[in-house]
Amino acid sequence: MNSTPLLPGIVWIKKEWNFRNNPFPSTGMARVGGNDDRENGLLYEPDVHADQLREAIEKFVLGMSFSGLKFGYLWSAGVIPNDSDARGFGKSVLLQHLSRRINSDFGRAVYEEAGLDESDAAEIPICSVFTSFDTVHVRSLGAALFAGVEYAVKFRAGEAPTLAGRLRGRLAERIGDSDVKALTKAVADSHRAVRGRTLGPPDDKLIVALCDEDPHAAVDYLTKISPISRSRNGAVHMATFLVFAAAAGIKHVLLCCDQLEDLASTTTAKAKRELEVERFRDVIVETLPMADMMTLIATMHPRASAIMKHAWTLADLPSFDLTPGNRFSTVELPPLRDAAQAAQLLRRYLAAAAKDDARDDDLHPFTADAVARLFERAARKPRDVLRKAHIVLVAASTQNLSRITGSDVESILGVPGQQTAAAQNEIPGTIDWSRG
Repeated sequence: MNSTPLLPGIVWIKKEWNFRNNPFPSTGMARVGGNDDRENGLLYEPDVHADQLREAIEKFVLGMSFSGLKFGYLWSAGVIPNDSDARGFGKSVLLQHLSRRINSDFGRAVYEEAGLDESDAAEIPICSVFTSFDTVHVRSLGAALFAGVEYAVKFRAGEAPTLAGRLRGRLAERIGDSDVKALTKAVADSHRAVRGRTLGPPDDKLIVALCDEDPHAAVDYLTKISPISRSRNGAVHMATFLVFAAAAGIKHVLLCCDQLEDLASTTTAKAKRELEVERFRDVIVETLPMADMMTLIATMHPRASAIMKHAWTLADLPSFDLTPGNRFSTVELPPLRDAAQAAQLLRRYLAAAAKDDARDDDLHPFTADAVARLFERAARKPRDVLRKAHIVLVAASTQNLSRITGSDVESILGVPGQQTAAAQNEIPGTIDWSRG
């Protein structure tokens, strides 16, 4: 007598669990853009680190707008002292979320959430761009600034307009004319109003593209710029964007910068690395319009700190050390506190993948005990919770399990090749993390 054959895992996910796909990311490394919401940061759940998000708004956003903050640092120090791999805590997605919130209404909601009035938002409108270093293309400050301009003209959440599109609309409303010539003249007037040291004339072609009624004009223009020119002239492109933003009435721009440590790649000569870090001071602190408008918020962790510290100190840039003396320019993302916090993280992904909005159990197919086991196995890191949830869902679906229990999680993650992050960091999985 033959038993009924098991359905393929994906068929089980779609028909039994009623998901469109596996709800969880396989890497958990949030990127900017892309169509997969599991991997692009759009499923960020702000309530997971609500206190730290509020702290970031108070220190970074209000500090930029009203206290002259030029550099701020978003930290993850790890789970244990001297953690060599304190990554995966959600720094990148928090900054992406903060940028989107600021740009949605030019800072009005975050101002009011912090306790300011509508008049403050009207007086000091702001916007934000996001950039990230890497070991392939973005290995200089110029290239990173160019990537920030690309973010402004390319990135959109869903059907929302890009930041550049919003700024064009704001500029047209401000001068009472949407004609390209009138808009470019307003930007030219904005540049002429700059008093002090600059990088020279702005990129006139970029100004015209930003003011063009065709939303693809600026994208097409930037796409044609060579990698060498992006690195050499990226600061000019950013200065041009800032002049455009200033013409639209924007007072400050929050530059959220990820993967700063990749600037100090081991393949980069020490002297070149130190010179590149010096440019942070020359461009952001001493050159207009960056000096007047821009504040840089960088992600930081112990390994990045060790790599960047010498060059950062030589350039006499504000310290990024996580110390009481720097408490007004640093925010630390802690590890996940307990299984309830891990459940908050998972619910957003499960809901986004569900075919039916009316779900009786918002953690289905996981039981509460399964979530607790995932939390213990993930060493309190959001990235590891999501990765392991992905693995467990794949394995449980191939077994055609209706529900995923704690013992199922232990069985799946206990197989060879699935050593837990907790074990790798020598963190006992039975500690009660809810105690602090």
